[in-house]
Amino acid sequence: MIKHKNLVFLALLGIWYLSMGHVGSPGVIFEGMMGDYRVLANVDPPDVIPGTAMVSVILPENPDGVILEARPVYWSAGLMGTPTADALISVPGEPGKFEGEMWFMQSGTSSVQILLTKDGETYEAVVPIMAMPTAQNEMPKELGIALSVLGVFLVILLVTIFSSAMGDSIRNPGEERSPKGQRKRIIGTAIGAVVVGLVLWGGKSWWDAEARQYNETLYQPFSAESQFIERDGGNYLRLKVDSTELKYGQITRKLSYMVPDHGKLMHLFLIKKNELDVFAHLHPKRLDTLNYEVQLPPLPAGDYHVFADITRYTGFSETIVSELSVPESANFQLASNREFRLGRDDTFTFSNPIGNKPLVLDGDIMVCGKPGLMTDLPGGYSAMWETETGKFEAGRLYSLDFALFDAEGEPAQLESYLGMMGHAVVLKHDGSVYIHLHPTGTYSMGSQQMLLERFESGYVGFNNLPKNLSFMDSVDQVLSFLDELPDKERDSLLMGDMVHLPYLEDPEHEDHSMVRFPYAFPQPGDYRVWIQVKIDGEIVNGAFDVEVI
Repeated sequence: MIKHKNLVFLALLGIWYLSMGHVGSPGVIFEGMMGDYRVLANVDPPDVIPGTAMVSVILPENPDGVILEARPVYWSAGLMGTPTADALISVPGEPGKFEGEMWFMQSGTSSVQILLTKDGETYEAVVPIMAMPTAQNEMPKELGIALSVLGVFLVILLVTIFSSAMGDSIRNPGEERSPKGQRKRIIGTAIGAVVVGLVLWGGKSWWDAEARQYNETLYQPFSAESQFIERDGGNYLRLKVDSTELKYGQITRKLSYMVPDHGKLMHLFLIKKNELDVFAHLHPKRLDTLNYEVQLPPLPAGDYHVFADITRYTGFSETIVSELSVPESANFQLASNREFRLGRDDTFTFSNPIGNKPLVLDGDIMVCGKPGLMTDLPGGYSAMWETETGKFEAGRLYSLDFALFDAEGEPAQLESYLGMMGHAVVLKHDGSVYIHLHPTGTYSMGSQQMLLERFESGYVGFNNLPKNLSFMDSVDQVLSFLDELPDKERDSLLMGDMVHLPYLEDPEHEDHSMVRFPYAFPQPGDYRVWIQVKIDGEIVNGAFDVEVI
């Protein structure tokens, strides 16, 4: 009887577990140097916690005798509270590629620590991961039917065992059942039915409680309201964050613990809906914990996507999504009118609407023997996206390589923009996919820095957080200090020890100015990609359209 009870619970557990499912969260991509070796890593985090993450590491030079390992490290636990690393296994038929799986057992800010050992020397890299449950799938209909049939069979079997135990257990073989035995059998059937009913009721109550708790901890992004404000001195965007609906993360998601990323507290992108022909990268100022404001460039009337990237003290990084409606306004100015004043790092651009001027491969324009997609940039500059076919496969890791040219067609002299030699934004035409890219990958540099500092401190838990108000004040002082520095000095501080691979030793492109972004498009569809670089003191932006299959 105990064996059959376990089968009932096992069936219930199988139904509960499988209902959580996986839908495939977008991976986090890292590119950098470990020792003398260039490393590309793609971490596909679980969308169910506990769950497994897939880690793929590519060493383009494919050196011999390299040992690669990886392990999950939580901000709250630190390096000392982390299990030993698991080996990454070489992928047959793909030289230089290693893969492995690892478990994430709890929600929160975490990372994957990659270890590379060569000739007795070990090098480390930390890739920030937001380990949060994000999905709950429906059970496949066929599996539900099979488990239901099994459950009915087990219920009948268990009731039969009760009935037989009470009605026939003391009857000798071949002896006919007496009226008294028949009554005992009926009583046994009733008792068995009640017992099984209680077991099923208890299992369902446990299942429902687990499901409620799981649903409450599903990741919920901050919601926000974007307001258009018209003043004599110009038009402004006021972003008000609403955190009242969040039921978890009282510490890890407090907005008073926001930290700068690339020297800015918030990176806000405005993109005109449908046509995607207007693009702006702005940096709002903090008015208080929930309110942020920035002056707008001369945007044409219409509806806009709003994406605001933020990072917190724990390294938790996310994007706040909102919408903005720009009305027909008497204060609207043409783009050629430069009387408006934006922040020195704010920028915007106008481009062709999607579908109006499809970009095609130009075989007459070659960079290092490769054709590409060409687009014009403001100021007479131009950019070429190197690509063999102009089409990309969803889920495949690519190096998106762009060559920059000046007005004479010579390699442009690139300068650092907010501590990076380039920025990029990828948006699916329907707005369902958005990512802010850097040459180092898709993760937040601020998040990585906070994790590294935390691991070096040796602190664990949440008992040693700074006071929230004093922390806000100290961050505001740092931001003011950075804003007062000249561009060159500030960018030198922001870059720190960061290595920008495409600009150091790249024999394939030694005669060109290149910016490279590692990325894997998560879904098939049509995308627009904006690149941002700084040339001769000016921030210039260019848009490309690409099909992902």
